[in-house]
Amino acid sequence: MSLAKFQKTLARGRQESERDPERVLGRELGNRFMAYRRQFEAAESGEGLAYPLHLDIDLTTVCQLACPMFPAGRGGEMENKFPGFGLFLDEGLYLEAVREAEKLGTPSIRFGLTGEPLLKDDIDLWVLEASKRGFIDLALITNGQLLDQRLSENLIKAGLTRMMISVDAASEETYERVRPGGNFDRLVRNIETFLRVREKLGSKLPLLRLSFVNTKINQAEAKAFKEKFSPLADYLAFQDYLDLMGRADLRVNPVKRLPKNGGFYCPDPLTRLAIHADGGLFPCCSDFGRLEPLGNLKYASLKEVWNSPQANKLRGLEGRSSLPCQECLKASGIEMSQSGQGESLGPYKIKVTDSGDLALNQSGPSFGPGLGPGMEPGMEPGLEPGFEGPKSLSPQVHGLSELGERKDLGWYFN
Repeated sequence: MSLAKFQKTLARGRQESERDPERVLGRELGNRFMAYRRQFEAAESGEGLAYPLHLDIDLTTVCQLACPMFPAGRGGEMENKFPGFGLFLDEGLYLEAVREAEKLGTPSIRFGLTGEPLLKDDIDLWVLEASKRGFIDLALITNGQLLDQRLSENLIKAGLTRMMISVDAASEETYERVRPGGNFDRLVRNIETFLRVREKLGSKLPLLRLSFVNTKINQAEAKAFKEKFSPLADYLAFQDYLDLMGRADLRVNPVKRLPKNGGFYCPDPLTRLAIHADGGLFPCCSDFGRLEPLGNLKYASLKEVWNSPQANKLRGLEGRSSLPCQECLKASGIEMSQSGQGESLGPYKIKVTDSGDLALNQSGPSFGPGLGPGMEPGMEPGLEPGFEGPKSLSPQVHGLSELGERKDLGWYFN
């Protein structure tokens, strides 16, 4: 399939599908949202900005589950690999960040990065604070275990625009293996309750995204997941597991080999900052971004960090060889060939972002996959079920889109 034909196919799919999340959000949120999306695509293509368009906010490094592909759960390896395990973000630091971001003009926030954001009892008030300050796109990623009727109602009323729930199974047996500590029946009840509450309140937002991270544990249930949850979700996300924790036994796809010095490009430092639970500021939502700390909210402003020499360096060619980029590539199953030879995806050459994303090798990354802040560890953006085209072009170590950032292949936006 030629690139032009592929682009036409994507465009036709957007026109025909009422489940296109960006289309729905544009209709519900209006011109400000569409202007923000255009600005985001321009930034991804290299147009410099004086401030970040998106913030990933890590409310906590704690999670009540023990997922094998994620180090922050019970019995996980986060404490050994990264300092700061067991933290909750200080409310004062959060308020300081959103106040400054409001003044700068930052339009998008995603709540959740390392741990489970619903462990904060007043999470709805944190969302409401951002909503009252005029942020356009507010997303939250969760395992859904704590999403009861009260919390669903409060989050909807607070102004959340995207609810992203990680499911990863179609049966109780598989769910218990891929998300130990969780209850599959409770999750399904919570999803159904959320939808009933949203309907009762007469709201189309937040959009509901249900995701499936494809591993050797659950890969046989991908089709069943689609059949079971497609009627419930506004859109589905299928991702491939990316090896954050040295668990190659979970990986489904083989290692990819790319040219040593070619096709490497990452839009994340051009569009976002990640705020971790200790106030640390980092260039992307990948866990490996912690290897490139840019500053801390306790000592520096968002603007100072965004315009710092270190951040600007990451946006340039020198950033390609940075430690977090290289580690992220390895965890994404990508090796840089010493011979200069690499793979291509069908007729398209590959670009690799520093968060592990693969994108088509063209003048800019605006057509590249990458869901931006809405993903989570071990997730790789894919295509909406039933949509014809490359299965996925974007391995990513830690979730991104969907929350306000890059436009994925036709269906995953932000």
